[in-house]
Amino acid sequence: MALVAIIVGTFVFLLTGALIGDATHDAGAGIVPGLVLGVLAAIPIFKSACEERAKFLHPEPREYKVPAKIAFAKIRDILAEVSYNYGDKWHVVTADTQTGRITANLRFIDEFTRLEGDARGNIHTRKERLQRFLAVDIQVQSTERGTTAILMDFRPTVEGVNYAACDSIISGLSSMIDATLRSSLIEHR
Repeated sequence: MALVAIIVGTFVFLLTGALIGDATHDAGAGIVPGLVLGVLAAIPIFKSACEERAKFLHPEPREYKVPAKIAFAKIRDILAEVSYNYGDKWHVVTADTQTGRITANLRFIDEFTRLEGDARGNIHTRKERLQRFLAVDIQVQSTERGTTAILMDFRPTVEGVNYAACDSIISGLSSMIDATLRSSLIEHR
């Protein structure tokens, strides 16, 4: 979404600069107005992208018709069993049954192969390793309606420019918890 904002802003900048430069017969006259209009065109798209990202990292609480103790145990089991890459696992820092709070961390390394050219025009490959860190806070709370509310907050930290490097893990964990708690509902009937 941020890429769309950059493309729209650049397009508006170039179009405005060209139109004003054509109208005034001065190629440099459209730079400042084009820059201002390009930024004004990109700001709402950037804002929308930031809101979308915040909703992804801090999703709305979900309710399940499962007792809170069972939901807590199921989520704790998921965090203990799931692994990524070559055995990277969640490290549960806090699992407080009294408050229904689970805090867990996942640290892993992504390895990329980069193509680089040298001074003679030859292409070489180089492996690059980047660290990723993902923290999750999960609140499991009983509601007055006899359901259980699950609230998740994710905090990714990544090396490099790929700020979405942990997104597949976030969506995978969210859907795994959702599927497990929905199947627990069927088992408890």
